Amino acid sequence: MGVKIHELQGPKGIPFLGVVFQLDLPRIHQQIEQWADVYGDVYRLDLVNTNQMVVTRPSLINAIANERPHAFKRAGKLDQVIREGGVHGVFNAEGEDWKRYRAIVTKGLDVRHQQEFYPDLAEKVKILYEKWKKDADHDRIIDIQQDLLRFTVDITTLLAFGYDIDTMRQEGGVIQDHLEIIFPTLFKRINMPISWYKLYRSKNDKAFERAIAEMNKIIDVFIDEARKKLEQEPTRKEHPHNLLESVLVAAEEEGKFSIEEIRGNLMTLLMAGEDTTAHTLTWMILLLLAEPKAVDHIRSEADQVLGDDIYCAQYSDNQKLKYAEAAANESLRFKPVAPILLHEAIDDIVLEGFFIQKGQKVMTQYRHGALLDRYFTEAKTFKPERWLKGSECPVHNTDAFTPFGAGPRYCPGRNLALLEIRAVISMLYKNFEVELAPGERVEEVMAFTMMASSLKVRLKNRVK
Repeated sequence: MGVKIHELQGPKGIPFLGVVFQLDLPRIHQQIEQWADVYGDVYRLDLVNTNQMVVTRPSLINAIANERPHAFKRAGKLDQVIREGGVHGVFNAEGEDWKRYRAIVTKGLDVRHQQEFYPDLAEKVKILYEKWKKDADHDRIIDIQQDLLRFTVDITTLLAFGYDIDTMRQEGGVIQDHLEIIFPTLFKRINMPISWYKLYRSKNDKAFERAIAEMNKIIDVFIDEARKKLEQEPTRKEHPHNLLESVLVAAEEEGKFSIEEIRGNLMTLLMAGEDTTAHTLTWMILLLLAEPKAVDHIRSEADQVLGDDIYCAQYSDNQKLKYAEAAANESLRFKPVAPILLHEAIDDIVLEGFFIQKGQKVMTQYRHGALLDRYFTEAKTFKPERWLKGSECPVHNTDAFTPFGAGPRYCPGRNLALLEIRAVISMLYKNFEVELAPGERVEEVMAFTMMASSLKVRLKNRVK
């Protein structure tokens, strides 16, 4: 039959409430790792009279991912909280809804669309360079994470919605201001043992509602602009230029999408496209501060591929930045921006000798295994070379590397994320030296995604 949940070990709590008062939400991903060191890679977490199965074992994580969508779904509370926030898109949808959303999102993010879009992406990299050049010339200390958040939201809105919001040249009042309220609130609500916000609306809850309302206004502008273009240029209906146009055409011709579904999927794409890539770039820059040899390799590659250009203007050249991508993969191994996912069993199932009952909540944590020597040679050492052909790292189990998820729900934005990362990192290190600001202390913070508390740096013009 398999090992049942009540047979698993786990941290001791108090009756009924379990370990709820031991949880530190901003660093819960680290607590999960610490408990895995003590209780093993599959253990029990008691929370308010419920037993949650926690899994850090890579093979079992992949087995669960591969059993979706027929055997597992997103945890019910996660879907409930996200829907309450007005979001119902490809991230939290299940069943037929997910299939409809996934098909059109994947098409809108395919290689052909990325190749056609690349000149626009390169122009945004140029704008980012110009901003950083001024910062370096004036010896400013900057929060580079905020610059990257603005860059990635500009990319997402332009690629997916055909709308140039140009947040990099704005001060305040932009999408990031709203998302910085939305993400932590969603995360807090998902992990609340009791949904107090339904009984009493705090100041933060009211700010959350205002942020959602403002985001919906922004999204409605995207929709209105796209509809005007489709009306003015009927040929766009046969060959939509972006994901939003594809959704609107499907909604009009086939009745596939309601306005609420359109809004929900746009909100999902904004949240996923802006947050994850920006935080990956932030962690990568932080890790490279301690890896001068890796920086030298990135610079040498950028010099060779880009020549006299200050940034990567050609899609074909972007594909040649192999070491930059290897460094990105290694950064994702150390700092995955989505280290925790919450699942729920749809039916009874036995996997790897564990009996998982229908309705059982399962938390998967992706980083713990990726930093163990049994899965990667010298796992605690930053080695981008392990991701290159001819690597001398004999232990390289990619089952333990799932920063973009696995199975049918694998992130459709992976290739776009790497395209952006290669473009930004090659531009940064080809042109600048990066120094951590004096006294800056960077910590991991879980707020739906794993983000840096901040990353203040000083950029200096590179002397060649």
